[in-house]
Amino acid sequence: MAKDWERLGGETGKKVDTSRLGRAMRLGRLGARFAGSAIKAGLSRRGDDEGEGLDTMARAAMKNAEHIVDVMGQMKGAAMKVGQLLSADPDLVAPEFADALTRLQREAPPMTFQTVSEVIEGALDRPLSDVFRFFDPTPLGAASIGQVHRATLFDGREVAVKVQYPGIADSLDSDLRNLAGLMKFSRVFMTKDRADAFVKEAREAILIEADYTREAANLARFRELLADWPDVVVPEPVPELSRANLLVMQFVEGSKFDDAVIAIEDRDRRSALVSRFVELFVFMFHELNELHADPHPGNFMLTPDQRIVLLDFGCIRAFRPELADGVLEMLVAFWDDDMEALAAIFRRFGFGREGMVYPDAEVLRTYHRMILEPLLVDAPFNFSTFSVHQKARAFIRQHPSFLKMVPPAELLLYFRVIAGVKGLLTRIDADVNLRAMAEATCRHRGILP
Repeated sequence: MAKDWERLGGETGKKVDTSRLGRAMRLGRLGARFAGSAIKAGLSRRGDDEGEGLDTMARAAMKNAEHIVDVMGQMKGAAMKVGQLLSADPDLVAPEFADALTRLQREAPPMTFQTVSEVIEGALDRPLSDVFRFFDPTPLGAASIGQVHRATLFDGREVAVKVQYPGIADSLDSDLRNLAGLMKFSRVFMTKDRADAFVKEAREAILIEADYTREAANLARFRELLADWPDVVVPEPVPELSRANLLVMQFVEGSKFDDAVIAIEDRDRRSALVSRFVELFVFMFHELNELHADPHPGNFMLTPDQRIVLLDFGCIRAFRPELADGVLEMLVAFWDDDMEALAAIFRRFGFGREGMVYPDAEVLRTYHRMILEPLLVDAPFNFSTFSVHQKARAFIRQHPSFLKMVPPAELLLYFRVIAGVKGLLTRIDADVNLRAMAEATCRHRGILP
């Protein structure tokens, strides 16, 4: 039966290179190619201006963007995860480069069906045809850790089967060492401190996501936690068929969230759906003190009856309640234009190095008015026009000391999630009153009267 499925679907996948040497060589060649382009681009400029140097690296990155995306997609694992994290926020890297990286969210090459069947049969210790009445050999999607296929169980349930790429955990540290070197060299992605934090975050995310039994438990728990949200769908897991490298869950019909919302002609309905999406993340962080921590667009869908579907619960992070409330305190200090109070909150939670001199009040005020523009006034805000990449880059050039205010490790992931949600919203023409939403949360948590 399995051979019939393979013949019907065709064999269009590619083998995933699981050898450390082979993967290191691919990333090494990528770095050499990038370096060559940067050196060549640098020959045409004179002087040692830091800004011009970053621009040179940016041009070299764009020249190699498609090749970088191809390599990341084919390698899977850490390489693809880093690309997806970078693409989630169009203000983290140059927007044009982020656009190229978004291909990793929807067009990654799948592994071969032979490999898929071997992983499933090895995990369950029985033939594929003994488990599924039907198994579609063409994947619904291919992500950084695994790919998903549609199937039917013998009891008639339609399921989605998430199959992990072999060798992901074994190649993790080697991949990340090579990627860290590439990012630090390029400097087009981020500063050294941010690159170190980013690589650490990617490693932790992959280790957590690589355990599909943990994800099955997260699915079951969040189905209960969100039971009072009838317009939100979390797939039901099938624990008896799930293993560390295999996850079987309820199949939910839907379309990619941002694409589906963009296609809605009624602007009010579009805005209502986007607002509900944001409210969901506010609820998770400030009420549950947990976050769905992988907010790239491929993890959210909209059902035909316009319910929001949350996918990929491999990476769920818990936060201290006082930390979540501290974020609200920061907002109140910003609204009150009390930079002294804002700096005190930063110090309390460990922003930057201990004892460092913080930027003065006017610098803090200017920066936060720029990045928190959607929260300035109590009115609907359209994120499709909100782009701070160039402004932030110019600001950092003028105030390089601001780079030393690195957030504490426990908040890094929170800011990455916020950036990912913002990145998704910038692709949708909709209006969200984020200020009203934030003030209501502050009042509910007792931060505002």
